[in-house]
Amino acid sequence: QFCFNRTWKLILNFLSIVICMNKNPIVAFTSQVSYLYKTQCFKTRNQKNIKKYHEATSMGSSTVESDVDTLNDQNMRSAQSSRNTEKHLDRNNNLTNIVLLAGFESFNKDLYQNAASFLPPDSRINLKVFSDSEIRTGVSIGVSGATEEDVTNPDFVKAMKDADIFIGSLIFDYDDVAAVENLLDYVKCPRLLFECATELMTYNRIGMFSMELQKGEEVAGPPPAIKAILSKLSSAKEEDKISGYLKMLKVGPELLKFIPGQKAFDLRTWLQTYRYWNQGGMRNAASMLQLLQRHYKINGDTVNGLSDVAELPELEVTPDIGLLHPLSSHDDSKRYFTRPKDYILWRESSVCQDLAAKQNFVLAPLNAPRVAILLYRKHVITDQRYIIDLITIMEEQGILPIPIFINGVEAHTIVRDLLTSESEIASVKKGSAKRNDTFQSSNAVKVDAVVNTIGFPLVGGPAGSMEAGRNVAVAGKLLQDMNVPYIVASPLLLQSIQQWKQNGVLGLQSVVLYSLPELDGAIDTVVLGGLVGDKIALVNERVRKLANRLKGWINLRRTPKFERRVSIMLYGFPPNVGAVGTAALLDVPQSLENLLKKLYQEGYDTGYFATDPDSCGERLVLSKL
Repeated sequence: QFCFNRTWKLILNFLSIVICMNKNPIVAFTSQVSYLYKTQCFKTRNQKNIKKYHEATSMGSSTVESDVDTLNDQNMRSAQSSRNTEKHLDRNNNLTNIVLLAGFESFNKDLYQNAASFLPPDSRINLKVFSDSEIRTGVSIGVSGATEEDVTNPDFVKAMKDADIFIGSLIFDYDDVAAVENLLDYVKCPRLLFECATELMTYNRIGMFSMELQKGEEVAGPPPAIKAILSKLSSAKEEDKISGYLKMLKVGPELLKFIPGQKAFDLRTWLQTYRYWNQGGMRNAASMLQLLQRHYKINGDTVNGLSDVAELPELEVTPDIGLLHPLSSHDDSKRYFTRPKDYILWRESSVCQDLAAKQNFVLAPLNAPRVAILLYRKHVITDQRYIIDLITIMEEQGILPIPIFINGVEAHTIVRDLLTSESEIASVKKGSAKRNDTFQSSNAVKVDAVVNTIGFPLVGGPAGSMEAGRNVAVAGKLLQDMNVPYIVASPLLLQSIQQWKQNGVLGLQSVVLYSLPELDGAIDTVVLGGLVGDKIALVNERVRKLANRLKGWINLRRTPKFERRVSIMLYGFPPNVGAVGTAALLDVPQSLENLLKKLYQEGYDTGYFATDPDSCGERLVLSKL
C-alpha cells in the first residue's frame, strides 16, 4: 500500500524527514509496512462503525453515537496492548480537565463551550473556557502591594491548577501573557498554544514533542522534522516562511503517520490539533478536544494509538483563502470563491444583478471604486455577523468591495500575487517595475485601494508582530509597487464599544491598529466597532466614514496634480513673537524651499514660487511673521 499508492515525491519527503529525526530509513520503512498491515485489519473492522458514527454525528443522534462509541471502544481495546503513556488518565473514574483560553478570538467562547455537546456521551471531558477579559481581576500589579496572583481571576487560577490539558489561542496582551505563563507549570499533560506571543509558544508540549529551547540552540523553535517540512513547502523568501506553516498543516499529519515512534506520534498529534483549531467550526473544535483526550487515555502501544487518532471524525475544511459576498450565500455553488478573478466575473454578471433584485440588495455600480478588503478567516468561518454588514454597507456607499479572507499571516502574498493596480500595470509596461515570480496574472484583479481589517504587520500578521519592523522593507516595496491607498480599518477585539467611547483606543489595541501598520506604510486608520460582550459589532456610522474616506483618497488620486490643493503647516509657537519656522536644530526655510521645488517638478501648482527668481524659503517664512 505504501509502495504503490504513494507518489515518489511523498517517498522522498518521508525519507528526508526520517533522516532529520535521526531514524534509520530502512528500519523505519520496515516498521511502517508492518504498521500498515496491522492497522489495516483494525480499520476494516471499524469501517462500518465509523461510518455509522459519522452519520449519527451529522444527524445529532446522541443515542446512536453512544452505541457506536461503545463498539469502537471495544475494538480499540482489543487492538491496544500495553502502552505506558507519559500521563495516564483513568477512563472509568476521572474526568479529563481541559482549560481553553480564547485570546483575540474571545468571540468564539460560546462555540468552544458548545463543542462539548458534539462529543460522544462517554467522553468524560470537563471543559472550562475563558476569554482574555476574564482571566484578570482588573487590579494592577504593585497597587496596594498586589502580586501577580492577586491580579489573576481566582477561578482561572484554580482551573489551571486542576488542568490536565491547556489550550491557548491568539494571546498577545502583555498582562495576559504574564498571567498564563505563571500558571502553565501546573498543567499536568499537554500544553498547546496556537499563534500566541513568542514567550508562550515555547511552552508548547505534548508527549515527547516540545518547542522549548534545545541544547545548542540560540532561539527556540520547531524541531528538525517541522523545519524539514517547512523547507519544502515555502519559498526561499524570508517573508513566506510563516505562511509555509499553513501548507504544513495540510500535509504534515499525512507525512508523519508514516514515521513510527512516539516522538513522531506526538508531533503529528500537535499538528492535527492545530489543524482542527485552524479550520474552526463546532465539529472541528469537538474533534480537537476528542483527539487530545484519546491521545492521553490510550492504554496500548504507539501503533494502535496512531490508529485510534486516525479514526477521529474527518476534518471539516474551509479554503485557507477565499472570497465571499452576502449574495453568494444564496447560490450553493458559489458559497466561497477561490480566485479573485472568478469573484469579479460573478459580481459583474447578470446572475448577481438578478439576486440583488430579488433580495432588495443595493449594489454599487460596476464603475465604482474597487477596494480589496482583507478579512480574518476565523471571523468568516464562524459566521461573525459584522463581515456581512461591512460588505453590505460598502456596497450601499458606492464602493465595490473585493472581500478576501485569509488566515492573517499571508496578507502580503495576496497583495503581491493576486492584486494589481493601474499604476503597477503602467510601471511594468514601462519597464520601471518588475512582477514577482509568484504573481498570478490569470487570477489577479485590479484595485483602487486596499483595506486591511486584521491589523498587525502586512507581512506575517499576528505572527509577524513579535519583532516590529522586521519585514518593513518588504511591505514598503509591495505597497510602493501597488501605489494605491493602504488603510487599516477594524473592529476592536480587545475593547468594548463602551470602553472605546469613554477612553479611546488603548494598549495593545493601539499597537495593532496604529503603530505596526504605520511602519508598513498605512496612511489611515478607522475603528469600525468593538466588542459587545464577547461578540463583535459594527458601528454603521464608522463604516460609512471609512467609505467616504476611501472615496476621498481614490478621487484625490484621480485628480490631476495641477488641480490638487495642498496646505503646508509650519511650526510657530508661541504665536505672534516671531517664532514661525524656528524648529530646534532644523533648517525650516531650506526644507520648505526643497519641498516646493519637488512639488513643482512633480506637476503641482506652486504659484509664483516656480517662476520668481528671487523666491526662496527664507522669504516665505519671513512673510508669515
